[in-house]
Amino acid sequence: MLGMNVDMKSRLILATGLFALSTLAACAGGNMRSDYKKNDVQPVKIEKSGDSLQITYHMPAESLFYSPGIDFVNEGGVLRIAIRRCGIKEKCDAMAKAALPPAEPWTPKVTVPYAGEKVVLVYADTEETLTP
Repeated sequence: MLGMNVDMKSRLILATGLFALSTLAACAGGNMRSDYKKNDVQPVKIEKSGDSLQITYHMPAESLFYSPGIDFVNEGGVLRIAIRRCGIKEKCDAMAKAALPPAEPWTPKVTVPYAGEKVVLVYADTEETLTP
């Protein structure tokens, strides 16, 4: 009986570790996603500024959610960008933090590094290629 408990604990620990690793891999790889649909955050604008991109988007007025910024990854010459959406009570960090200009509080501005790669915005319902 004791051996069975140790075996079960080992399996649970292993399963938890594998789940954590798969979650990290999903965030870093081609499974990047956004919780916002394309129409929710329009207009999205990108502008090249030296070796960075300035991204602005519309943050919907929601009482229980907000956008802390964006996540991004460079995959084989493609810069994939996803706008984050988080619950107001959850700890939520974005790779690139949004700045909210006082004059335009519903239009976050985010800066990400840029080296001339193709830019793809990832939404919950589609993907869009943008040209800076």
